[in-house]
Amino acid sequence: MKIQKIDNFIKDNSLESLDEISHTKYTDDMLLEMANISQKTTGLDVIIWVQTNNTLNTGKHNQPRIKFQNNTAQNAQIQSGIPMSISQNPEILLKEKDLNKINLDAKQIKNIKQWIIDNYDLLIKYWNEKITTDELIDELKQTNKNQSN
Repeated sequence: MKIQKIDNFIKDNSLESLDEISHTKYTDDMLLEMANISQKTTGLDVIIWVQTNNTLNTGKHNQPRIKFQNNTAQNAQIQSGIPMSISQNPEILLKEKDLNKINLDAKQIKNIKQWIIDNYDLLIKYWNEKITTDELIDELKQTNKNQSN
């Protein structure tokens, strides 16, 4: 079976097909390029996947993005990741035909978007490799702790 790169699936203004994402064969190198951020760290119902834009194995995306897990399971399931832009107006980066396959409700999606907006500067720093994964997680934990108090 041929290993395929994530960018091979990016078409039509960087929108992705959910079927293509779920059938992507992830290599160890590809998975090392993405870090999962737990619900405990983010305060969200879902696991978030982040990566930098300097990924040798997956290529460069044309816009900053995260992926959120398409369910609320506690264990990481990257094959269920849904791409969303890192911006002040985050958008799901799926083709129109796949939007109805999202398993989360509107409130959960709204919370993910708000989390991106609230952490925009930090996520962009990580995307641009200005901070390490450890620094990102430490900052997110601190932000989540401050918001909880």
